[in-house]
Amino acid sequence: MKFTYLFILAAVALFSFSCTKETSDTSSNPNTVTETDSTVIAENQQTSQNSNSGSFINGEKTTQGTVRFVTENGQNYLEFDDSFQTGEGPDVFVLLHREGKPESYQEADYVNLGEIENFSGSQRYAIPNEVNPADFRSVVIWCRQFNATFGYAPLGT
Repeated sequence: MKFTYLFILAAVALFSFSCTKETSDTSSNPNTVTETDSTVIAENQQTSQNSNSGSFINGEKTTQGTVRFVTENGQNYLEFDDSFQTGEGPDVFVLLHREGKPESYQEADYVNLGEIENFSGSQRYAIPNEVNPADFRSVVIWCRQFNATFGYAPLGT
């Protein structure tokens, strides 16, 4: 009985701390465009903003900030503002989800825009050309390893 208690305690501790131990300073996500990359965009390029934007709601982690869709020269991007912040963890991704409040993660329900670039601050993710942002109702910060929603932003808010 003592071993069962210790096993359960160890499992809970492992789950609680494993989503906060790793940090990634580099990204291998080819769809991510950093703030430095966006500064090289010529001033004469045409920019338009989609009306879809949203503010983050806490999930498993405190998450704050806003997101918006931006189109530049026919390419759609998802932008996080300077106030974006979420908890750190391993295997964390940025998703577009079909539900306003995501509760399941079946592949047909979302599009993965790639591993999160930074856990705070402004950042930008390219949206594949075959993806229509209007088909999605939220942006999600998701820890795949533990199937944990760190936070989500319902769109149109």
